[in-house]
Amino acid sequence: MTRRTALVVAAAILVSVIAIFVGWKSGQSRDNTEEGPAIEAPELEVVDGQTAPIELFYAGSDGELHSEQREIPVQGDLVALIERVVEELLVGPANEDLLPTLPPEFAVSWVHLNEAGVVYVDLEFTGEGSFPAWGSHQEMLAVFSVVNSLFANTPEISSVILLRNGQQHPTFAGHLDTSRPLFANNQLVATP
Repeated sequence: MTRRTALVVAAAILVSVIAIFVGWKSGQSRDNTEEGPAIEAPELEVVDGQTAPIELFYAGSDGELHSEQREIPVQGDLVALIERVVEELLVGPANEDLLPTLPPEFAVSWVHLNEAGVVYVDLEFTGEGSFPAWGSHQEMLAVFSVVNSLFANTPEISSVILLRNGQQHPTFAGHLDTSRPLFANNQLVATP
């Protein structure tokens, strides 16, 4: 093989690799909320007065996430349970030794669960003015309090995509990568 032929082959391979990468990146940049229809979640049998335990994660003064148990009324399907878990998390801890991870200016806008078990949670910032400034650790506690609480209560899910005000941002508040699916992070959870 001559040097010129080798250069032509190398150039062709390079162009092919670039084309594959560009195609992959353009596929990644599409709106992730269109990854498929929602899972047909079975309705939970609702019995008047029946409650179910859930586990929520809040910040401790030690800078770690701590588990808090709570009872909620049984109602709706899996998507309703996911929404209720996040709503309960936003209420804040009952234990006065724990701290809320998200300020009261957040509300659940919508929740979607696709066939692959990916949960999309849109948190709406309803406060006036600009989004609050957080440090990286505070942001990690906020994001993973949501993600860990969802994984603890809904084993049917495969990952969580966290949106803010209807959009998936590169970071939630400037530090933590939320452009990808998220999984439970037990390294932030305090050991009992």
